[in-house]
Amino acid sequence: MELKIDSINVKEFQNFIDKLLAIDKFIFMKMSSTEASSSVYFAQRDAVKQVTIETNKIFTITEKFSDIIKISFFDGSRIIDALSQFSTDDIKGKIIYQKHGGELIASDFIVYNDFLEIKLFCSDPSLNFMDMNDEEKSRAFGTSGALFEFELGLDHVEKMKSLFKLDKEKETFIIQSKMPGKDGIFIVGSNYNQILTSAYKSIGKDSDKVTVYKKYLPLLDKESYNVTVCENKVVLKSNESKTYLTIAVCVLDEENDVELDSIDYEV
Repeated sequence: MELKIDSINVKEFQNFIDKLLAIDKFIFMKMSSTEASSSVYFAQRDAVKQVTIETNKIFTITEKFSDIIKISFFDGSRIIDALSQFSTDDIKGKIIYQKHGGELIASDFIVYNDFLEIKLFCSDPSLNFMDMNDEEKSRAFGTSGALFEFELGLDHVEKMKSLFKLDKEKETFIIQSKMPGKDGIFIVGSNYNQILTSAYKSIGKDSDKVTVYKKYLPLLDKESYNVTVCENKVVLKSNESKTYLTIAVCVLDEENDVELDSIDYEV
């Protein structure tokens, strides 16, 4: 079976894939006539990301289809590389798919124009998809046990990157609401504390803090976020796209060493 794509919005499709590559090169994509979505997570399950986009923002499809098609790629960067081979925006596509166990699974994704055709082989259809149901999404991205929330802009992220250079040997940093005699959201390292923003909403205690690994910062897209800090995780919701990111906080073991918490989303 085949689904024809009349045109591909290269910039939007590459951006969609790029958001997922920040966590894993293996891409799972579920597409309906209205939206395309994907969930990816670190092997330790200490970070999970959900990206959703309206289908008509990445593909123009006049052919009618009602069922969901599942598409997977072993390496999402190959999609970006393939689309970059075209010198014009007039790019079409085809999704070759088959029915497996009552589901529609893609075997090939073909992109082409009048001068070039590239076939991208999809991953083994027998592989399990990272397909979170509504309850799992609620557990992963829910904000029960919230301590405080604030807005995180691109300038804030750049400031954090700059501060991290001051204690390169340290793997973690602290997000804290309030300091003695000061009010706001602070980024605290081994030899600095910086007020990130004075605008925040306190939900839990009068003053709270969590410890987070620096390695999560590259997972953020170049967008602004609403950030909700909870007791066991930090939930970031993009203000510019349907993107959710949840990262686990660090916990202290009995010897006060930093350990990594995992995100409990499975039911």
